[in-house]
Amino acid sequence: MIHRPVILAPTYNNASTVAAVIRQVRGRNLPVIVINDGSTDDTATILRTLTEIDVVTHLINQGKAAAIQSGFLRARQLGYTHVVTIDTDGQHDAGDIPAMIDLSQSHPAALVVGTRDLALVGYPLGNRIGRQVSNFFVKLHSGVVVSDSQCGLRVYPLAVADLPARASRYGYETEVLVRCGWAYVPVMDHPVRCEYEIDTGRVSHYRPWKDSLAAVGMHARLLTRSHWPTHPMRIGQPSDTSTTGTIIERLMRWFSPLRAWRLIRKHPGERKRFAAALSLGVLIANLPIYGLQTFISLIVAKRLRLHPLAVVAGSHLSTPPIGPILILAAIATGHFLLHGQPATLASFDPGRIGYLELLRQVAIEWIIGSIVCGVSLAAITYLSVQMMLRFSLPTRES
Repeated sequence: MIHRPVILAPTYNNASTVAAVIRQVRGRNLPVIVINDGSTDDTATILRTLTEIDVVTHLINQGKAAAIQSGFLRARQLGYTHVVTIDTDGQHDAGDIPAMIDLSQSHPAALVVGTRDLALVGYPLGNRIGRQVSNFFVKLHSGVVVSDSQCGLRVYPLAVADLPARASRYGYETEVLVRCGWAYVPVMDHPVRCEYEIDTGRVSHYRPWKDSLAAVGMHARLLTRSHWPTHPMRIGQPSDTSTTGTIIERLMRWFSPLRAWRLIRKHPGERKRFAAALSLGVLIANLPIYGLQTFISLIVAKRLRLHPLAVVAGSHLSTPPIGPILILAAIATGHFLLHGQPATLASFDPGRIGYLELLRQVAIEWIIGSIVCGVSLAAITYLSVQMMLRFSLPTRES
């Protein structure tokens, strides 16, 4: 695949830093498109003194989202395939760009996102908190796991420009990550350097209250869209191993028995995971948490990335008629471990030890015995399922 990157530098009233940023980029022999987004300072004059750059001018300030989209359009007109965005306030180091371009060349369909060090000196606390909150919602909406959803140093494949991200200003950079997850465009992190203490002074156009409220509205809109049953625009195609998509798509894929069966048939490693899921369900079935087994099974399956139906199926061993047998076996096992002798009817005579003491004794025996029996039965289940799958399915990946 042809890989022709161009630097895209949106700027608005960054007269004190824009020239230095452009010279850093040009020093690496990279073509540059600058979007002068309605600057009212000396930015336009400074840009006229710089050579070998393509300048697109907005007569009035339209915000970073509009500037990026204008840059995408210009890059496409000039025949470029990828766009490297860099802020012109001086916080990014142009020295990170070549490594990001190399990563993009290795994965041309991916959006490469810079990741700033959270321990960076001068990193504002509000920005740190906002970044973590934004990361959480990006993952919630789309399944995309990204370390820095607010970093402006990125490499975009131009196909991403077609995604219908419509957030304005800074929200665009967050929404496009969600749209990439829905479109099955890979998102990759790359560590980058960042400088907040700039000698000439750093100019920020972020409006804390207005932009934060706009972000709340954007996330509410994306969360709602993620629950719609219809598919958003796609660029790639989901696979059985895909972890992104809308919430509805991810839930359907998570619960799909057909997907689980395809994975088990194709990948020997998935057979171990299936056996582990079923055996974990058997362990949960033995624990004295009746009424909560299904809920606990779903939580455990999510945390351990196991198929939920397998864990829930194993946990249903607790239903009658087997459930009562498991309870009796657990109490008997616990009694033997605590007292060193088998339980008899006399062991549970309330006239001998009193009702409260009997309840306490049985509860302790049940808890201890359920763990021992649960672990034992889970191990037997794991080995048995592994053996059955080994003999019934091909051993090589197809």
